[in-house]
Amino acid sequence: MFDDRRVLVVLNPGSGRGRAAAAEPVVRRALASAGAHVELRRTGDLDDATAWGRAAADEGWDAVLAVGGDGTATAVARGLLAAGARVPLGIVPTGTGNGLARVLEVPMDPAKAVAALAAGRVVDLDVVEVTEPAAADGPALALVFLGAGLDADINRVADARSKARLGFLAYVWATLHQLPRLRAHRLTVTLDGVAHPVAAHTVSVFNAGRMVVAGVPVGPDADPHDGRLDVAVLRSPGFWRSAAAVARLVTRGGSRTLFEGATTVRIEADPPLPVHLDGDVVGTTPLEASVRPAVLRVLAAASYRSDRPEVSA
Repeated sequence: MFDDRRVLVVLNPGSGRGRAAAAEPVVRRALASAGAHVELRRTGDLDDATAWGRAAADEGWDAVLAVGGDGTATAVARGLLAAGARVPLGIVPTGTGNGLARVLEVPMDPAKAVAALAAGRVVDLDVVEVTEPAAADGPALALVFLGAGLDADINRVADARSKARLGFLAYVWATLHQLPRLRAHRLTVTLDGVAHPVAAHTVSVFNAGRMVVAGVPVGPDADPHDGRLDVAVLRSPGFWRSAAAVARLVTRGGSRTLFEGATTVRIEADPPLPVHLDGDVVGTTPLEASVRPAVLRVLAAASYRSDRPEVSA
């Protein structure tokens, strides 16, 4: 995949309590072993990642590797899509959650991740374009999931400071902290123009969900190649009922709790609910999003399987 290819590495030095910065020499050596011609750039902020993604095709890169978490990958992807570029995006995961890398079956170890990408395959991924809450510089993106309610509250509580101290356990602590505080809101969930009034505390929208964590398959069985979004509504307040609903969502059986797939989703809430995109809290409802099928070219491990055929790099 990388032999005699020009590979731009976009490294977020603040990702994963310094894991990205520590991974730099490992990534360089692994890419050199794979025969790549490499330039590595360190971000000052995620706007750098977006700008470098936007310029990647014009600069003649054959692939872009994001060394960081989901936020870094999404920032690069936003630039690639803004430019209409078909340059493949690979992820060397060094963040806390690393959802997209797990979906694509990329190992969490940096050297193994580069080796898996070098021997991997190129696939076209659906992305979610978000028009509300509005961003100052155009539509925002989500690659794995988004939603309003509990998911956003968990990621608000599991902030950068708690993740730096606790790592992935910050999400566990935040979940236990927020479950007793859940209250039902009056919601309208509109799917492909059809409104569904519900009383609930959370709506989760999945573009991708199939992943393996510690050897165990988890997540709703959402397929990022089917041109549709899967929507789950969590209704029951109270600690134990809410915990059971969350447990259903992180198992393969969780897909049975979802609405039928949709291409457009709008969520309105009274009172408003916080909104997140791939774990980044971006504002409050209304949330409006639509799927863009097969627009992002990504590198996946050779073991990754989808219904869509492999594409040439």
